[in-house]
Amino acid sequence: MMKMKTIYYLLLFVLGCGLMSCYDDKSTYDTKEIPNVELDLNGVSETQYVAYLGKLHIDIPVKKNGTPDHPDLEYKWEIELSSSAGLREVLSNERVLDTIASMPIQASGYTLTLEVTDKVSTLKYYSVFSLVVESQFGEGIIVAHSRDGETSDLSLIMDKDISKGFTGTEKIQYDDIFTSKGEPLGDWIDNVAYTVSGATWSTYQNILWMAGKNGLFRADCRDYSFLETGKIIPFVTETYTSGHFYLAPQTTILVMNNQVYQHLRQNDAIFIKPEVISDLGGLQSNYVDNRVVAAATGDGTHSSGSSIWYDSQVGRFGRFNGAFSQNKCSLYSSSENDDNFPFDPSAVAGKEAVAGGFMNSSSLVMVLKDKVSGEYSLYTFFTKNQDNTLVNPTPSYLYSVPAAIKDLLDRSVSICFSTVDPIMYVATAREIHAVRLNIDGSLASSLKYTAAAGENISILKFYTQGRYNVNSEDFDSDTESLLTLPLNTKAVMMATQASDSEGYVYLIPQKDPGTGNLDEEKQVKYDGFGKISDITAQGR
Repeated sequence: MMKMKTIYYLLLFVLGCGLMSCYDDKSTYDTKEIPNVELDLNGVSETQYVAYLGKLHIDIPVKKNGTPDHPDLEYKWEIELSSSAGLREVLSNERVLDTIASMPIQASGYTLTLEVTDKVSTLKYYSVFSLVVESQFGEGIIVAHSRDGETSDLSLIMDKDISKGFTGTEKIQYDDIFTSKGEPLGDWIDNVAYTVSGATWSTYQNILWMAGKNGLFRADCRDYSFLETGKIIPFVTETYTSGHFYLAPQTTILVMNNQVYQHLRQNDAIFIKPEVISDLGGLQSNYVDNRVVAAATGDGTHSSGSSIWYDSQVGRFGRFNGAFSQNKCSLYSSSENDDNFPFDPSAVAGKEAVAGGFMNSSSLVMVLKDKVSGEYSLYTFFTKNQDNTLVNPTPSYLYSVPAAIKDLLDRSVSICFSTVDPIMYVATAREIHAVRLNIDGSLASSLKYTAAAGENISILKFYTQGRYNVNSEDFDSDTESLLTLPLNTKAVMMATQASDSEGYVYLIPQKDPGTGNLDEEKQVKYDGFGKISDITAQGR
């Protein structure tokens, strides 16, 4: 049986005759049935579900006196955004609702009303629905880019190689998310990082941190709405100049104005300056050269040795131990130096920081360049002993860079490290080289990839699933949603530019484990971006 919503109105018109009536004069009653207006709700659920920023499409056939789309009828789709504030918004004046669901995610549902007005009778007919707005965004690759060189936007790529549970045959790409929300970001996003925040694992909220030229931003990954942006660094009084985010055990590190700040993911929503310890000479420890930090990843596996940086003002390495009670910054002291160390971490003067990262599941690496000679050196720190017990970052190797690799570093545009192998990837404008750090203190490099004609490489990052960076021990467990993807720690992400308005993102798998080789034949290319400023893996 077809379900119809039919509303009838009966009007009584009382027509009186005049006092000077003829012989047959008497009162008459004219009874009129209001024209039959039908709203066909057959197969239409009272609760409608829609993905945030997805297409909201509802087609309710409407007839007057059996005629579809009668010219006497007018339509209004209206949503109640706040019952307490009486806030309502008209979504459409067409019979078929066909729009983008840009209202905030709300699992409890909005009240959505279709109002049909008969212009002749002025009568109104209603149909009311509950509209549940859900997040359509999940695991994938976030691309920060600009189409005008001044403002920024985000795009999300979801695909079988980078999105757990992806069932489609074609990639899903959400472009210009801020613009589609009507909230364009009037700043250039310099750095973007994914992490989580919350009291417990089950209540963690997926967060995207962004550092712009003019300030810091925090967004909810469910709908990319901004979250208390003004409260990210509430206790900082100095003028913001630059920022960069790093993931460290149980914390997110922010380098702002060359200073270290920390966000403890488990119990707060702000960044604060950790306790700064001075050595006997009164030297303090949290100046970060060129915003470069080498940070271990994974809460469970590296709760002790956290992160290091180079302090060019005092010519020493600094370190941050970020595990709950150890939220302190300190410089390496000369008293800590050991004759067995390959270098004294308290005596490294006259350098500048070029790159840093976490390598081979157990080492922090810093690439420094001598300010006078222009020569490079690689400094590595163990975070684990041979028996896998955790230690504070301990000097392990010092690598002198030969001329051929110096030339690569001089021409480099981006450097990243394999988290599972002793390999540093160096990208020039046209090539990717793998530099292997051997246990005998030598370095060996080889060409692994050449960019497509007409494209220049701008960004290179080692691919790791977003939440795997937060806590790798929670993967491959009984939690189905946290199973690892086949390319986790087995690929690199690359951004290229054909022009300032034409950017591309590549996912390039490795082949021959341990060699750093890249499988160009199996690479996946994503397009549709402007000038790309950063890329990162987003978790779920």
